[in-house]
Amino acid sequence: MTTTPVSRRRRWLPLAVLLLPLALLLGEEGLAGPGWHWLLGKEAMAPVDYLVLTELRLPRLLAALLIGAALGSAGCLLQRLTHNPLASPGLLGLNQGAALGLVCLLISPLPFTLWHAGLAALGGATLAMVLVFGVVRLATGRLAADSLLLFGALLSTLLGSLGTMLLLLDQHALDVIRFWLAGSLSLVVPAQLPPLAAVVFPALLLALLCGRPLEILETGGDTARSLGVNPVLVLLAVSAVVLLLTAAAVAVSGPILFVGLVVPHMARFWLGDRLHRQLLGSMALGAGLLAAADALVLAADEQDRLPPGMALALLGVPWFLWLVRRRYLER
Repeated sequence: MTTTPVSRRRRWLPLAVLLLPLALLLGEEGLAGPGWHWLLGKEAMAPVDYLVLTELRLPRLLAALLIGAALGSAGCLLQRLTHNPLASPGLLGLNQGAALGLVCLLISPLPFTLWHAGLAALGGATLAMVLVFGVVRLATGRLAADSLLLFGALLSTLLGSLGTMLLLLDQHALDVIRFWLAGSLSLVVPAQLPPLAAVVFPALLLALLCGRPLEILETGGDTARSLGVNPVLVLLAVSAVVLLLTAAAVAVSGPILFVGLVVPHMARFWLGDRLHRQLLGSMALGAGLLAAADALVLAADEQDRLPPGMALALLGVPWFLWLVRRRYLER
């Protein structure tokens, strides 16, 4: 039997799945660490090592898995919704909008609680999406892919500059939030995991439920209406899911770039063009890629000063340039 290109690509999927155990294996001591000895039943763990594992390492790993899955699926939905392979929460200004919302919360008299942070991030991301989609729709009469990317990049710069300006006016806020703005998991605490999971898991389920209507919408607005699918409702539903996923991720880790851009393309390469497969692949690969990147930077710098976005940029920037070049050659 002849092997199809997609099935040949799936042979490489186990290599991608290895990213998850890689995130566990890499660290300050790797397989020789006391955590592995304790998990394998070889020896008892010292109280200090147990505290480090349960209060620092494990929450950080779980947060990386949830945030990676959220950003990967959000990028997949945005790329399919806008028909633009370069679309992602970072390039359309959603990350920067959520970050600006959190900066405003930090300099306000309101307490910086988990739920306040989530609402502030959601409000900022919603503002960014409304501006991007609204301005492009008013200017072009449709959601043109190139216009979305161009205005999204401009809005990202504007929102990032506003956030920087507000922080420069409040030095204390800048000192508190500077690691978070770089996109870091070093500030994750166990108390953040239940609210994060309470938002991410339902949003991922909603993303899967939106897959079929979104696939029908890709055939064209008239065809979708004839099949009983309302394009406006699909647009609103997918946008709401993307906002929830982006806001939840940014509220905990800050704006981590390149996951939403690169992961959907990796998922499509391995699993094909069907949306539900690409979504599931984006969730798994996003989780593994971010966890592995965080483990790599933690192994490279024991003082935990490097954000995982630095490792992701080494992959994301060449991939982004390749995508731009391919789109240019296709014209």
